[in-house]
Amino acid sequence: MSAEVRRKAAENAFQRARQAGHTVEQDGRFHAWIEEWIAGHIDMPEVTRRYRSLVSERSAMRRVRATAATAAENIPDASDAETEQPFDLETEINRLLDEDKQGPKI
Repeated sequence: MSAEVRRKAAENAFQRARQAGHTVEQDGRFHAWIEEWIAGHIDMPEVTRRYRSLVSERSAMRRVRATAATAAENIPDASDAETEQPFDLETEINRLLDEDKQGPKI
């Protein structure tokens, strides 16, 4: 298949995708791979393999960002009065025992 035929096939595929309401990949790496396919340097299964790798990479990055965001949400705010003093079980028990020794509060 000639480069002209491949280029026309790629253009037609992108046009059909747009007409169907799909977005066409904007990543420059993808378009470079299509150009390599048009030039005959790689075959379509290789373009597909590379694209799947790109999609997997994006998914992994999203998971990392989501995990980091969740972790950041769980970090206590040092300016919050409750987090200024870490909870100390022994101190809390002693405080409760002292209250019991003083008798009931009226």
